[in-house]
Amino acid sequence: MGEELYCEMCGTLIRGKPFKALVDGAEMILCATCYNKLMKSGRALPAPERKIEPKKVEKVKKTSKPIDQLEIIEGFGEEIRKGREAKGWTQAVLAQKLRISEAMLKKIESEKIKPSLDLAKRIEQILKIKILQPVEFDEGEEKGSSIDNVTFGDVVFVRRDED
Repeated sequence: MGEELYCEMCGTLIRGKPFKALVDGAEMILCATCYNKLMKSGRALPAPERKIEPKKVEKVKKTSKPIDQLEIIEGFGEEIRKGREAKGWTQAVLAQKLRISEAMLKKIESEKIKPSLDLAKRIEQILKIKILQPVEFDEGEEKGSSIDNVTFGDVVFVRRDED
């Protein structure tokens, strides 16, 4: 039949409907006798009914192009410098808005380092310039990386002993 429940206060088998109550902050299952005693003394509160709500799934905003299909253009440092100067900002001001160090911004503008795709997108948004472009694929080249097409036989050279 049903599951046997025992009172968490006195330990007796609960006959009939069990009661849920908050006793000193803990939710307990009680028999009718213990529930009535605690309610009269004011030491317990009726347990609130819990509604089980389905989890809300946040939809991920899709970008127009997947990140791995974008690349940084040639001459990106010059474009960044022109965009910064058009706004009348110093390197220190732009670095602060991008949340990077001024030294890193100087290296990016001089093209000693390439910004990550995430940083490049932030630069595009703040300066309203384009430094990312879609990756161009050759006709023979597949969209996946070429390492996916390498087989074990392409890498290993088998040396055979001559007897």
